[in-house]
Amino acid sequence: MTGRAMMSGRFGPRPRRPGPKRHIPQPTHERTHSMRITIIGLGLIGGSAALAWREAFARGSFPGGSLAITAVDTNPATLVLALEKGVADRVTPSIAQGVADADLVLLAVPVLAMGAVMREVDRAAPEAAIITDAGSVRGSVITAVRMNASPERLRHYVPLHPIAGAEKAGLEFATPTLYRGATGVVTPLPETDAGDAAVVVNLWRAAGLSVVEMTPEEHDRVYAMVSHVPHMIAFALMDMAASSPESRTALAAAGGGFRDTTRIAAADARMWADITRANRTAILDGISRFEAALTQLKGLVAADDYEGYKAFFERSAQARRMINAHLPPVQAKDVQPKNAGKA
Repeated sequence: MTGRAMMSGRFGPRPRRPGPKRHIPQPTHERTHSMRITIIGLGLIGGSAALAWREAFARGSFPGGSLAITAVDTNPATLVLALEKGVADRVTPSIAQGVADADLVLLAVPVLAMGAVMREVDRAAPEAAIITDAGSVRGSVITAVRMNASPERLRHYVPLHPIAGAEKAGLEFATPTLYRGATGVVTPLPETDAGDAAVVVNLWRAAGLSVVEMTPEEHDRVYAMVSHVPHMIAFALMDMAASSPESRTALAAAGGGFRDTTRIAAADARMWADITRANRTAILDGISRFEAALTQLKGLVAADDYEGYKAFFERSAQARRMINAHLPPVQAKDVQPKNAGKA
């Protein structure tokens, strides 16, 4: 373990997987008196993280701590808005300048850009800087990071996906409440320093996330099923409706059900094209499973099997009620540091 601040709690294998447990140590005060965070990529995710962490420090989640945020983005208008909105203390289009004195760097860029950005960060960031990312895919992002970072840098890399977002993208829609009540999935590498993991986990907990741990492979399978494939379905449903001969009448008459189901089809197309390529295998598997379920339902309807499709609807309704009752949609090890309010 390095001399980095540490906190109690643990990252361990899930109960059904016996093995050695990893301990998240207790952070010391020198890590919270002054934290310099650099956020690369000022869209909805990066901007909302900055605002949420500002609020957390302001309300005393990190007693005696101060926060300085540097924002890095290639869009000059975004950098101006970052200063006007109070997202950052300083801004720059240069990754090298932005990370030069950072304690922690958040990569909030498209998943296909992670490798190239990590290469620049690896060259310019302090040796002990913590690196984390907010990518929606784990396997391909971690592979890209490994290819573009030194072995020593990987010890300070903490992959964590905050499961939050909106159909509207851009810094102008950033809000400090985006992560409240949401889930975050941390997928530490075997070599990830536990103290660094503690810092990242607790920063996100202060922003409102409930953090669980998964393997990268498990994350990509799970979120293909509950996030990526639902987006594919919404895109396809919207395309079907918009391209039908009755589209103008149908869309004008659409009620809450259609609007709720297709809301996420308004998401950023470039971001979702990147996610689709990055998690293509798991998404294809999920689409195949959905096609099988739809084929089953189609067969029941074609046969006018009233009891059959009624039972199908009842199973689906029962599963949906389980989510409404706040049962966990996935069984994952909840990360529960003892002092969740410190980083």
